[in-house]
Amino acid sequence: MRLTTSVSVALLGVVSVMGAPTRRQAAQMNLSAEVVSTAGGGIPNSGFPPTLSKSTLNDIQVANFLENLESAFFQAAVTNITTWGTTGFPDDTLDIIRRVAAQEQVHVATFEDILTHFNTEVIPPCQYQFPVTDTASFLKLAQIITSVGIGAVINLAAATSITDPALIQNLASTVTNEARQDAFFRQAALGLVPNPTPQDTQISAIWALNLALPFVVPNSCPLFPQVPIFPAMTVVAPTGNSTGDSGTITFSTTAQVSGDLSIAWINQANLPVFTPVARTLTAGQLTSSIPPGMGGMAFAALVNQTTAKDVATLTTMTLAGPAAVQIS
Repeated sequence: MRLTTSVSVALLGVVSVMGAPTRRQAAQMNLSAEVVSTAGGGIPNSGFPPTLSKSTLNDIQVANFLENLESAFFQAAVTNITTWGTTGFPDDTLDIIRRVAAQEQVHVATFEDILTHFNTEVIPPCQYQFPVTDTASFLKLAQIITSVGIGAVINLAAATSITDPALIQNLASTVTNEARQDAFFRQAALGLVPNPTPQDTQISAIWALNLALPFVVPNSCPLFPQVPIFPAMTVVAPTGNSTGDSGTITFSTTAQVSGDLSIAWINQANLPVFTPVARTLTAGQLTSSIPPGMGGMAFAALVNQTTAKDVATLTTMTLAGPAAVQIS
């Protein structure tokens, strides 16, 4: 059974204003008083920079897309975990998920607020399907989805630090919140330490969107960010909550490729690392090695070049993937 949802990210507004609402007031009205209270706050009231670059607005649209998915996932989870129960997990698991769900609604409203202010189209939610059947599988997937969101916001912050530095405070405060959520999921769901590495891993907006696509019901998106879509790539073996930081790894991919291939790895704030694809085990399966020195969540993609020095360049070389790989 798959958890399927078309949850809207906007709730009925309860904020009263005199006269026609401003854009910011309108955004705040889409968050109920209960959501704001549960989240611990609403959208920031610190104002906007005079301008934002087109590239930043494009990346914020992708962030809006990703936050829609997160918001729908956690809102649906609140209902389902109430039924599934939390036996074997911390007593406050459901309360924490409720808070995360509310915080994700605030994140959605915050990105929508920015896009609306700069006359850029807001990305509406799609319909989603999540391969979860109980609290354990939900929490495990929650950790992956949250790690993807962290990587995407780090990437957005890195880009805006050059083009639009006035947004850094907003983005930095968002990514630290996502990291605290991730720490809970790691410990509660996987039995892993909450803080495995000194840095988290940046991924490109394009990679993040491709990682989200398996959870989107095909043809259900009213508006879709214009980014390249790559053939999927997933981890087949080893199985379990983590792969460890050595040994072999097997991926499954729908890509039709041949020749000299490598797996490109991104982890923490380090340069890409490349490991050769050793052999084809069966149709659509590739095996390689896990490079030493990685930890936490890494991301891997299939490439036929090994010259990239950053994730942006690596994205342009991607043949399939990326895949999220829980190293430790």
